Amino acid sequence: MLSQFRVSNYALLDEISIDFEPGLNILTGETGAGKSILMGALGLILGGRSTADMIRTGSNSATVEGMFEWTECPPSDIIPTDLDVDVEDGSLIVRRDISRDGRNRCFVNGHMVTVAILKRIGDVLVDLHGQHEHQSLLDQRKHISFLDGFGDVKRQRDRVADAYEKFVGQEVELKKLDDEIRTAIERRELYQYQLEELQEADIQDGEDEALERELSVLENAEQLIQATSSIYQTLSQEDDAIMDRISHVVRTLENLEQIDLKLKGAVEGSRSARYHLEDVSSFLQHYSDQIEFDPQRLAEVQDRLDLLKELKRKFGATLDEVCACRDRIAGELERFDSAAERRDEVSAALGKARDTLTEQAQRLSTARKKVAKHLEGRVVQELAELGMEKTRFQVQIEQEETPSGAVLIDGKPCRADASGMDRVEFLLSPNPGEDLKPLVHIASGGEISRILLALKVILAELDKVSTLVFDEVDIGIGGRIAESIGYKLKLLSGSQQVMCITHLHQVACWGDTHFTVRKQASQGRTTTQINPLDEDGRVQEIARMLAGETVDDMAMTHARKMLKRAAHRERETAVARK
Repeated sequence: MLSQFRVSNYALLDEISIDFEPGLNILTGETGAGKSILMGALGLILGGRSTADMIRTGSNSATVEGMFEWTECPPSDIIPTDLDVDVEDGSLIVRRDISRDGRNRCFVNGHMVTVAILKRIGDVLVDLHGQHEHQSLLDQRKHISFLDGFGDVKRQRDRVADAYEKFVGQEVELKKLDDEIRTAIERRELYQYQLEELQEADIQDGEDEALERELSVLENAEQLIQATSSIYQTLSQEDDAIMDRISHVVRTLENLEQIDLKLKGAVEGSRSARYHLEDVSSFLQHYSDQIEFDPQRLAEVQDRLDLLKELKRKFGATLDEVCACRDRIAGELERFDSAAERRDEVSAALGKARDTLTEQAQRLSTARKKVAKHLEGRVVQELAELGMEKTRFQVQIEQEETPSGAVLIDGKPCRADASGMDRVEFLLSPNPGEDLKPLVHIASGGEISRILLALKVILAELDKVSTLVFDEVDIGIGGRIAESIGYKLKLLSGSQQVMCITHLHQVACWGDTHFTVRKQASQGRTTTQINPLDEDGRVQEIARMLAGETVDDMAMTHARKMLKRAAHRERETAVARK
């Protein structure tokens, strides 16, 4: 509820601070005293439009601030979670500053926010009914929630939500497959060509490195033959060859070893050297015989290396990456081939999901139509008690055809979502002979207020908005109907905080808390003052509303009787509820 409200330098409001209470808060005062200015100030912290001419003359800025507190319903159930507003202590302080240069600054619990966010918060905090625009029941999109909450359709609505979730899941999967198929059509020819090119190349692991080594040999074959043959000749074939000379060294050392055993190591080393040189000589003899200059093979190796180089340029920096690309392309083509088959399966599943959603949505629609009839009767009854006996009220339930509709009704696709396939709107005809029209098109502020009051009384337990403001709900009525309106407001204040600006004593006498709004002139400046009334003050104010400027004893006596009668009826109602 709105517990504290402070306004500074707004129009005729100089500096005011009001402590509102739970229950029914009544505001009264003479015409032009500034009651509507107060509502305009309240609208500012709810995200309403602001202009520089709202600022009090002589001031450069105006400030409006409100504190909202919760005692039962946790604020986390009310404030949209995506706004990331901290309300852990059960309170919310909303402030808005406007300046003459047109700048606006909005704060929620000390954190600056945009006007758009302020409006979203305001929409769930307060409903302003009558002369202002915060009217949740005029929002056609909310009518379906009010209707469902009035009737016991939650279980069926949950079934629809579950069916819709499954339908959307299949729809998303089908779209994904369609994208894959479209991609396959666009890329298949390229992928097929690339795969054939890679498969035809028949790449082997480490092939490029082996070919590079072979190329080096082929390009230097003549040099290798000449050099290895020369070395072979030097080692073993020439006169005084190295092998002959080292054999002589070995024999000499063997003879000397007979004289001095210390030469044994030298003997073994020379023998080992001779054996190694014999192996080298034998290898070079066969090596030079195997090497040949083959121009054809050289060309083949060069061509193969050029091919591998081109493949690495196209598909990867290394042959391993090229092979990985080949396998990936093959996998893509295989997946493309199976996409059409999988699409048929998903399409069939989507059809079943659509049938299930259609069936559940139709059941929900049937249930809603029954609930609608009951709600229509209740609203007409409430409006009759509020002086609108000739009013017709209808809950219109329709389906909207659209090519992309999720459900099929008589073979025609219709829009549907997690709430079902129905488009619900409240229609009203306040006068005989007039057509039923959407609530938003009802012109009379008084009629709107009474209609919304009737709906609020019926749907009070469903509406999470904690504070309701009715601005001159009693326009154009009086007598018994005015008293009935006061009584309805009193009933409504049992579940929500209610504020009501009224000119009628029949309404004012039902208040739990009563404020007067008066103009006051001082030192050439006019200000609006708002003050709470004690019991004697309430009697005096209601007497003024009864008698006008001249308040006599009769008016005072009548005022006391009205307050007592309202209190007595309230007690009777409380007993009856128990």
